[in-house]
Amino acid sequence: MLFTLYKIIGSFVVPPGILVLLLFIASLLAFKRPRKVFLGCLLLLIALSFYLLSTPITSRIALGRLENMVAPSLPADKAAIVVLGGGQRRTSDPDKAEVSPHTLMRLFGGIELAVKFNWPILLCGGSYSQEVPEAITMSKKVKELFPDLLIYEESQSRTTWENIENASSILRSLELKHAVLVTHGYHMPRAHLIAKGLAPEINWHPCPVGKMADNAPLSLIDFLPGASSLHINSLALKEHVGIIAYRIKLFIER
Repeated sequence: MLFTLYKIIGSFVVPPGILVLLLFIASLLAFKRPRKVFLGCLLLLIALSFYLLSTPITSRIALGRLENMVAPSLPADKAAIVVLGGGQRRTSDPDKAEVSPHTLMRLFGGIELAVKFNWPILLCGGSYSQEVPEAITMSKKVKELFPDLLIYEESQSRTTWENIENASSILRSLELKHAVLVTHGYHMPRAHLIAKGLAPEINWHPCPVGKMADNAPLSLIDFLPGASSLHINSLALKEHVGIIAYRIKLFIER
């Protein structure tokens, strides 16, 4: 009982829980005389939206659906392993550059396949300004762990679209017809959709890593707001919007 109380209080004394609570209180005050019904309804709607975006129960639905949209597969023939970057510590000093935990998970997924099948690995990720390209940072990490792996770098891209577009050009130059696409499960539906659209002549085999949606039995924790859930739900929302935008683009171009 004390632990449950501790979790409830803890969720509402720090962001985002405290912001949800303050918005809810502000909406109640707006309904008091003199009543500001529109303002009260608006604040209540914002509080409810913020609450839903901050809870694990929402991420189970939004993220879980994304992570199960594409079935993993591996080719029977030789393929290149295409790893999409997922962020890094931004710096212009190559000696201080580090991949993010997000990228590290994708990288290890790609390395595991490269070691197992002795296939080349293609690392994708550029930079936004004068910082070290993400592919270079990833390559450095791979060489530290497995110096004998055959590594290709695609260091000019800034978006998933550019990742796939540039990687496809490299795959064509290598005359490879199969590619294993490695990225997080929630990101795979959009990445795979783009890959099939930009390079249909290449057989893209999805290999999602790092599932983030919980599938344990529901508990009180699933209904309490938290910063990690807000981050996860933001990722899911971005992917759903991205998929819709890409489908609209395809429809317009027909």
